Amino acid sequence: MRSLGYYIVMLVMGVIITFPAHADVFGTAQAEYKTSDYIPQWATLLDQYQLENHADQTKKSKVWKHFIRSLKHDTPLRQILKVNLWFNSFPYKQDNWIYNTQDHWASPAQFLENGGDCEDFALIKYFTLRQLGFDAQNMQIAIVYDIYSGTDHAFLTITYEGEEYVLDNRDNITVAAPYKERYRPYYTFNENQLKLYQKPVIAQTLRKDMDDTVLPGNR
Repeated sequence: MRSLGYYIVMLVMGVIITFPAHADVFGTAQAEYKTSDYIPQWATLLDQYQLENHADQTKKSKVWKHFIRSLKHDTPLRQILKVNLWFNSFPYKQDNWIYNTQDHWASPAQFLENGGDCEDFALIKYFTLRQLGFDAQNMQIAIVYDIYSGTDHAFLTITYEGEEYVLDNRDNITVAAPYKERYRPYYTFNENQLKLYQKPVIAQTLRKDMDDTVLPGNR
């Protein structure tokens, strides 16, 4: 009999479906650094998150807090799944539609009010799971290259009981295996650590004349 960690659980209209889960989506990073040294907007976002936590709650932030409280007695796997499903119901909007800029990392309050793009979904899922007690070291926000569409993308990965799960705004099923085939990582990060990977060859070729001081996902 396989252990519970082997399975990923999907709850659809009260029915539990199991899928095999797979770890090590991206393999080994080339280098590791302190996150705030390389992604200053992450440090800025963390400060904004703390300010919002101490500010008067808006109607939408109260709904978010109520959602978090509703998960307190669920198993960790159910919490992971429900967080992914709940936020995937929010509208996808590009940064230039909302903020008139090519890249903006939304705070939780901004996302709850406006929706957001892929990294905004990953960020608020990260903050939500942190509030549920998940360890930052077991979560990574992944900035990746999608070899199917030729575009950048972002999602959240989380390791639980030795298995890795993916929380993606494009998919309600958090099976990790397809991500190894479709996506090539630029970098992953959490509050403490940034992991850099070898830039995907296709992306490197397409972007050879672009400013490499700007990390993918910040464009």
